[in-house]
Amino acid sequence: MTDSSSWTRALARHGRLVFACVALAGAAAVFVDSLTPPLYEATLRLEIQRPAARTPWTDQALAVGSAQAENLTLFTSTELIKRRTLLVRLAEDMAHDGLWIARARVHRAPWSVPWKPASGPGVQQAAVVPDAAGERQPAASRIDADASVLELSTMISVRPVQGTRLVDVAVRNPDPRLAIAIADRLAALFVADQRDRNCDADTSGLATLEQQLRDTRARIRAASTDAEPGGPTAELLRGRATRIGAALAQMDGAWTQSEADRQDVSARLARLDRYSAGGGEWGSTGSGSEALDALHRDLEACARRLAAARAVYKPLHPRLAAIDSEYAALQSLERERIPLVRRELGAQVTLDKAHAARLKSAMADSERVLATILARAAALDERNGGLDADRELEGRLLTRIRDRLIEAPLDRPPVQVVDAAAVDPAPVRPRRVLDLAVALAAGLLLGIGLALVRHANRRKLEDPGEMEERLNLPVVAVIPDTAQEARP
Repeated sequence: MTDSSSWTRALARHGRLVFACVALAGAAAVFVDSLTPPLYEATLRLEIQRPAARTPWTDQALAVGSAQAENLTLFTSTELIKRRTLLVRLAEDMAHDGLWIARARVHRAPWSVPWKPASGPGVQQAAVVPDAAGERQPAASRIDADASVLELSTMISVRPVQGTRLVDVAVRNPDPRLAIAIADRLAALFVADQRDRNCDADTSGLATLEQQLRDTRARIRAASTDAEPGGPTAELLRGRATRIGAALAQMDGAWTQSEADRQDVSARLARLDRYSAGGGEWGSTGSGSEALDALHRDLEACARRLAAARAVYKPLHPRLAAIDSEYAALQSLERERIPLVRRELGAQVTLDKAHAARLKSAMADSERVLATILARAAALDERNGGLDADRELEGRLLTRIRDRLIEAPLDRPPVQVVDAAAVDPAPVRPRRVLDLAVALAAGLLLGIGLALVRHANRRKLEDPGEMEERLNLPVVAVIPDTAQEARP
């Protein structure tokens, strides 16, 4: 006999046991489902807006993120829905309105059914009382607040919709109306929180621009105060600088001419000194004195006549003696006039030096005045340029603030409710059909297992073939149980 036939025989013999296990499992599933209260799920859909590509106040371009970074931003926003601050506020609001009070799990009664609220002297519940300002403040302890957050977090789940900027908020609770109320309150709190964050950012941006506007106006007032009333303008100072520059050019030309004259007179004086010492020539330019130059020309002409007379006349000739006497008189007169001319040239050199020094000093003074005027003109230009830039910036800031104050009310909210909370009429738990099917399958497997175990542990032989197999002996005859089984 094969194993399959043995198992079949065992299941056939213990069929009532298998049926009993299946029936008991099904009955247990039905009983547990009847005790389990239905759990309903309220679903609400939110839309989270894409982050702005530019800053709202300064209009500066922000870095464009990748799709992965944008998805990360979306998932971060969805996780903010279940953060502790919002859940604590939700618990306080629900408790204040008498809709829901969380169980303090750490102070739960010794025994309680998990789906029913615990009660008794050992249980503390979250409470909310108004403070002196009239605002609702939690009176529960930190442990009760943690219990409220934990219980709400087990009821609330957030599921982003793939490929969109939509988020589904699901709340599970035995009371469908309470599930809807929790979903709506949580969505309202999250929308208000995101709106407040945007308002804080707008307020901060507005404060920054207003501070910049105040600083700009302060600089404009300071620049206007520093300006000399009736003082010269930059154009007037540049006109003065132009005139002083022209005067400097004239003085430089005069100084150059004076230096050239001084050098010419000094050269004549040097030639005259060399001539008077007997070691130099008169030169073609002369001494600068017309009388001395005329006397020198007469002396040279007399020297030429004397040389010609010496070639013609004999020594001691009256004609030669007369010319020689004339030459000696002209030479003596020239020697008398040279010191006078030399003194005149020396005085001229001194005057030229003094004139050049005066011109140099005047040029230095003019250059200092010109530098001062140019510095004042540059300072005025810089101040006027900064003043113009500040006035332009003031206009741009005023325009930006005005435009933003007009645009701000028209901006779309960062988060908005797309679909209000709705509850599926069919509860999400218990799933009676599924529970019953699982229980029947488990009972069937249990029954089959018990049947096979009982069959494997039996101690009697129930079949002639099994007897031949076990004892290794042939079967001679079989005694029938009933008369119908006997042979004819």
